Amino acid sequence: MSLPLQGIRILDLTRAYAGTIGTQYLADLGADVIKIEAVSRPDIPTREMNLAELDPGEKTWERAAYFHRLNIGKRDITLDLSSEQGRDMFRRLVPQADVVAENYNPQTMRKFGLHYEALKELNPKIIMCSMSGFGGVGPRSNWSAYAGPMETMAGLTSVCGYDAGQTVGSATALGDWSLGTMGAISILSALHYRNRTGKGQYIDVAGRDAVAAALGEAMLDITINDRVLKPQESRHPTMAPHDTFACEEENTWVAIAIRDQNDWDALVAALGNPEWSRDPRFADQAGRLQHPNELRPLIEGWTREHSRDEAADLLLAAGIPAAAVLEPGETLYDPQLRARDYFEVIEHPVVGKRVFCNQVPAHYSKAERVPRSASPTLGQHNHEVLGELLGLTEEELKALEDEGAIGTQPTRKSRRPPETTRDAVRDRGGSADDDYLERLSETYGTRIGPP
Repeated sequence: MSLPLQGIRILDLTRAYAGTIGTQYLADLGADVIKIEAVSRPDIPTREMNLAELDPGEKTWERAAYFHRLNIGKRDITLDLSSEQGRDMFRRLVPQADVVAENYNPQTMRKFGLHYEALKELNPKIIMCSMSGFGGVGPRSNWSAYAGPMETMAGLTSVCGYDAGQTVGSATALGDWSLGTMGAISILSALHYRNRTGKGQYIDVAGRDAVAAALGEAMLDITINDRVLKPQESRHPTMAPHDTFACEEENTWVAIAIRDQNDWDALVAALGNPEWSRDPRFADQAGRLQHPNELRPLIEGWTREHSRDEAADLLLAAGIPAAAVLEPGETLYDPQLRARDYFEVIEHPVVGKRVFCNQVPAHYSKAERVPRSASPTLGQHNHEVLGELLGLTEEELKALEDEGAIGTQPTRKSRRPPETTRDAVRDRGGSADDDYLERLSETYGTRIGPP
């Protein structure tokens, strides 16, 4: 049994987060994803963000957690598309590929002479996917954008926050993630179309469009009812209470969602039928929606007497939608995720064994889970790919290395941002565990950390 995309080859020109997370889906599904960087312009800043143990080490560009998370299972070669030599070798690779993916500014590939019209002359069945902030057509097509502008200009930021006078970002680069996800979906559908028709095609995906698609119900409410959603904390327009509530230990919370009167009656019973539950203000859902601030301390009178897990278990046993609020790091030890093999230990030659999530957390009945290879080092597969696909000899490859056309060390001066220390994270109210490697090693039954 093989993974769904085994046999598909993708030339991956994406960098940073948005496009790169899109091609990571495809690598996790079994595609041969060949990441293309240039020694003069490697994938910065991802190769310099979140360095292992906050240590630059001897090969800083191979130590970044950000890069490792986005490039598991890919192969890596170095070609400089700003040079005619690099473009020529890229053109020679196109006939042997199924997909070209890129997330440059929409004008860049045309400047290189590597736009879709040129590529389909080399390979009529090629699929090209361009992922950019605002798309390749329209008055803002030449704008560059990261996650923030995609979110703000899609309308997302305006509806997130605590009140109309204060908004907050997604905190998860949702704009980038949405763009990459939509790119991956588009590539999969284009591959299906090619299977049926034998024809390739060009795909233009915009991150702003992808984020706006997630606001469909809000948009529909505007067009049908002329109602504009505004920030409402963690509350819900029809459920009450609907929020997170403080528990026994400091900075621990349980999420509770009351959908209807049956849920409310069950909650009241689970809390021991307190006197305040008979307050007329809380008699029905409409009243509870109007008085969330009055309800919170009353419910927290009970939740603060329990740990978050105990509170969640008691409420769930009563049929009430509830869940403990976990920090991201706590999910590494979650028995449900571990039972589903969501996390995988992968060994990298520079940073050693580390724990990674699966970008495609799906279980296929017709495909076994295959252990993934580590993210590639810069130019790791130059000889393998360029020799295998272009037939270059070792002498020719050595000449290219001597010329600086390909290589395994970046020639660009580092722009590495300062690392945030664990103490600094604690000072800002976050959490950090100095013994995290020992805990992970015990949990996963192997030594996690540097070689």
